[in-house]
Amino acid sequence: MARYVLSISELAKLKNITTETLRHYDRIGLLKPDYVTESGRRMYSIRQYERLGTILELRKIGMSLNEIQEYFDNRNVQKSITMLKKYQQEFEKKLEEQIQLNEILIHKLKFLESFSELPEMETVFEKYFPARYMVTFGKESGDREEHAMAFTKLENYVQEKIPIIASDRVGVFTDERLLAPSDDLISAIPMLLVSPKHADETYLKRIPEGNYVCMFYKNGTLEKYDSSFEKIKCYIREKGYRICGNILQIYKIDVTLSDNREETVMEIQVPVC
Repeated sequence: MARYVLSISELAKLKNITTETLRHYDRIGLLKPDYVTESGRRMYSIRQYERLGTILELRKIGMSLNEIQEYFDNRNVQKSITMLKKYQQEFEKKLEEQIQLNEILIHKLKFLESFSELPEMETVFEKYFPARYMVTFGKESGDREEHAMAFTKLENYVQEKIPIIASDRVGVFTDERLLAPSDDLISAIPMLLVSPKHADETYLKRIPEGNYVCMFYKNGTLEKYDSSFEKIKCYIREKGYRICGNILQIYKIDVTLSDNREETVMEIQVPVC
């Protein structure tokens, strides 16, 4: 019999777990007590404290109880290294995803917090954009249901494995038809702005660098002409510019941030030269 023993409640308290957890480990053979008294009390050797500590650490890195049992069975250094390396790689992958999510949230919060410093709604301005990238299936959406389905598929395709929520990256691109007065939806191609390292080349498209005539406007709808576009057209004429590429419409504030339709903000970006 071990010289130093702990009752189930004492061991549970030392490791900040429940006694039921220890009973479960006993039932599945993962950590059995050193002995059981005639009255049925489970008693643990102080040496089992170390095994329990290892179990709890392995649980923290994501091992299932079955995998932990395998870890302890016929254990040797090489087997331990192999199993731990697998979980270290999975942890690193999850950490990278969290870093990506954090970067998106920082970007979005920076935009929202600086909103009052941005040009007023329907004020035309110019902005130079370096080369950007999008993922797109290259198919015009046709109607709003096709449009919604395209975004769903694009979000599932992007390898970032992170929420697109409130990310300034959802939009469409189309040609000069968008600037022509109409009450109808204009066929446009759904896209998501991405980092090229998070998408393979199959559906990756480069957006050329260059000067864009831009404007924020409220209550807009993707693939839809807005009367405020007349200001864009007037500005382009006055500057002697010509449109030299696809026009982008991008949601800046949408339903992921507010249920109030009047708070919806979109941006139109027209490439000019």
